[in-house]
Amino acid sequence: MKLKTGSLAALALPLVMSTSASHATEARIDSMGGGVKLWTIEDESNIFDYPSLLVRWGNRVYIDNLHPGTEGGELFPNGRFGFHYNLSDDTVIAFVGSHTNSVTRPVGSGFVPTGNAFTGGQAFSVAFQASLASDVGGDVGDGTVGADALGYVDQRYGILFATQLGAKTRFGLSFNVAGDNADIESPNVSQVDQGALLFDIALGLGVDLDGSELELSAGVEFGILEDFRDEADAISGVPGDLLEHWSGSHFGLRLNGRWTFDFFDQTKIVAYTQFMLGSQSIDKINTAAIPAESGSYSGLSFALGADLRIEPFQDVIVSPGLGFLISQQTVEGPNVIDRDADRLLSLPFYGLGVDLKLTDWFRMRFGANQYVNMLRQSQTSGGVTATVATSDVITSFAWGFGLNLPVAESNLAIDFSLNPTFFNNGPHVLTGNATGPFALNAGVRYNW
Repeated sequence: MKLKTGSLAALALPLVMSTSASHATEARIDSMGGGVKLWTIEDESNIFDYPSLLVRWGNRVYIDNLHPGTEGGELFPNGRFGFHYNLSDDTVIAFVGSHTNSVTRPVGSGFVPTGNAFTGGQAFSVAFQASLASDVGGDVGDGTVGADALGYVDQRYGILFATQLGAKTRFGLSFNVAGDNADIESPNVSQVDQGALLFDIALGLGVDLDGSELELSAGVEFGILEDFRDEADAISGVPGDLLEHWSGSHFGLRLNGRWTFDFFDQTKIVAYTQFMLGSQSIDKINTAAIPAESGSYSGLSFALGADLRIEPFQDVIVSPGLGFLISQQTVEGPNVIDRDADRLLSLPFYGLGVDLKLTDWFRMRFGANQYVNMLRQSQTSGGVTATVATSDVITSFAWGFGLNLPVAESNLAIDFSLNPTFFNNGPHVLTGNATGPFALNAGVRYNW
């Protein structure tokens, strides 16, 4: 299994806030460069990593992560929705759901455990079997390389609860259930029944101190998958021999911490850390294949860094930051490959995000980040180990805008994360350069 350094970094770094009613949705964070800004810029998206912050984001409804596309026939294949309600001044409950087509180990990019079921990290899907790690795309024997996946978790639903405990302490809880079932019936060819179920539970604790605040959270995931493939008689269509029966399990753990404290006038330091690990095991049973294939996967990720949150003027946020990341994954499948180990170091990664309020109803945003990545790949097969080390510098830019429209005594916010190549390539009709969609992400939120 070979990793693409850029893809791995993109997975590993969607880690990571002035409390204003104008802030809304993950599209805002994307337009400021994404990455650790998801933690360090105050936004309602923080609740998925720190449930205790939900007490600050009550009485609203939103749709978010509206990436354009037609994957699977859906208009917005990565869409997410949420409804928050204040049970009291100090207690908020939220119902959330999504259809996010992210996977733990997408074909060709490897896997690093990077988040919860709603922000798309340990979303549980086996894009190719651990026992077939060296087969690019994960051909499971029916000739459709890259077209098969054992387990899907596309549908996610959850409930979050947070309350104030005393004057300075907040407590939060989230419980998410994710799953999907893919039944394919081709009477004259074969029948496929694929399904997966994942549970995600997280606890959060927030402490508000004089001049600082501390956020802590811990989450755990566990899940199962099954994959049945029956052969059918080509003439009669009657099911025949059982081709394959795959069974698998998944486990994930994450620990998040963030400390925000005053630095000097209108400036705060936001220090953060995250530790995550994940594992999967795959077994093939009830099949004539000898020996029965099986395999296992394990991965871990550790990030540490700090951002400044500077407000030189009212409603203007400038946020530079610096951090480092260490992540590793190992795949073992004794029937095909003995061991495939990959280690990624990002030493360092750094970025800048800016949010400018130009008028009462219009905000401009932009950001950039860069990762200095060192990747070491080690593969052992038949007692022979081959190691390859590469390094790369990955730079990305982002921009967008937000609209905040008063509606009676309420507020409607619309955020867009726009394609930065629009400036580089220009309109296709004039330059002939492909620029992709103008808007990369969008979110709409109404709060009252």
